[in-house]
Amino acid sequence: MPALQVKDCPTEVYERLRACAARENRSISQQALTILEDYLGMRPASAARSDRRCRPTSIYEESCRRPDPSEGLVEKRRQLFEEIRKLPPLPESDRLPSSVELVRQSREEDAA
Repeated sequence: MPALQVKDCPTEVYERLRACAARENRSISQQALTILEDYLGMRPASAARSDRRCRPTSIYEESCRRPDPSEGLVEKRRQLFEEIRKLPPLPESDRLPSSVELVRQSREEDAA
């Protein structure tokens, strides 16, 4: 497995990485690898989210990050609900039993 060595690491960066690793119960190497995998989009979304509290933001992050699958989801849902609101209401039928009657029948069947 390849090794990675970082030279001339600023003290502040190292100390923040060390503190973050301690909070996450990881070694400094494990934490650095976790941050790199998260940054490069190589970790599952649920695992990546749990480490964001320690992850420093970067001006380069937006250009390198993978798209979040939930992005645009709110707008898609809004459009979908707007389309549903435009649909005509379903006609009511006097021949169909009421929901109260259906629940009563179901309970009677379960009791038998």
